[in-house]
Amino acid sequence: MSSSRIDHLARLLSDRSRIGLTPEIADRLKLRPEDALRGQLLSEEEEDRGHFGVYLLGAYVVDDTDVWGDGEIYWWSIPTLVERGGKATWSTTSGLPTGAAPHKVGSLEWMTNFSLAEPPLLALIPPFDELQSAVIRLAFYDDDGALADVPKAIGEGLSMLSGFSREPQPGPDQIILPIREAIFKSLKAEEDDILIDQDVILRRGEASRYGAGLIGSVINSMVRIYYFVRDEQRTQQAGPFVLHKGQIETVRFPTPLAAGGKLAVFSRGAEVNISSFGNLGTDTPFLNRALDASQARSLSEGFNINGTGPAKVIAFYTPPAELPAT
Repeated sequence: MSSSRIDHLARLLSDRSRIGLTPEIADRLKLRPEDALRGQLLSEEEEDRGHFGVYLLGAYVVDDTDVWGDGEIYWWSIPTLVERGGKATWSTTSGLPTGAAPHKVGSLEWMTNFSLAEPPLLALIPPFDELQSAVIRLAFYDDDGALADVPKAIGEGLSMLSGFSREPQPGPDQIILPIREAIFKSLKAEEDDILIDQDVILRRGEASRYGAGLIGSVINSMVRIYYFVRDEQRTQQAGPFVLHKGQIETVRFPTPLAAGGKLAVFSRGAEVNISSFGNLGTDTPFLNRALDASQARSLSEGFNINGTGPAKVIAFYTPPAELPAT
């Protein structure tokens, strides 16, 4: 992993100002300082395998459930790692429960409180052979009662987690459900409207590697949620680009693209035309491509994106595993 990514992750994972954390909870969780976390992340890496970060890219609200006016949407997540035998673990280096306070958004609108430059980290998966999957509970609710105090609720979940043993639990539910209950009760979420509250399961696979290099989605009739699994050792990023009507930008990565590499592009806002691929818009806001030799050659010099209105676009390229990490 590049030193910049190591520094970035160590900073995120050691941050004691994260939502819900207090000095007392951070101490009970044994949250390590940045330098110690940097050393741990380096020690966990293998020569050709690094960590996999799961990031929340965006959410499109189909139905905010409010008859009059815009809804107030809040969200939270709980990450766990599952070993081959089915037992589940948690650690401060694989990510903590997190979330965000209510954000005003109407039906058929994008939530705009996610930064594409610094998307929320939902989980960090180490390259351990004994792991078979990551299970992340992801919940989005429309606040219907008093304004939801999400920081307090996440704090209740973190406090619950701090009392858990570091030993593997029988399964992910033994970690997720008590923390979910603590968060849910604090929010009085039974008074609110559920958009989604379910587990996202990312499987290791010998080739898929948790879907690294690809954008994934969780979609129902209420909300569409998009996330990206980043190979922290290999994935390169271009953007985010801020587009306006008629504006053209060129997406170019720092190294030539290779056959077998993965290209992923995500767009939020007005429709965007992408040379060689067509349009991205509300109904299809992302593309994933496993590149063949011809595509890799033609795209290595870059490709254009053309805005039809206000939009934000980010692109990722993940080289094939047989190529050395940059």
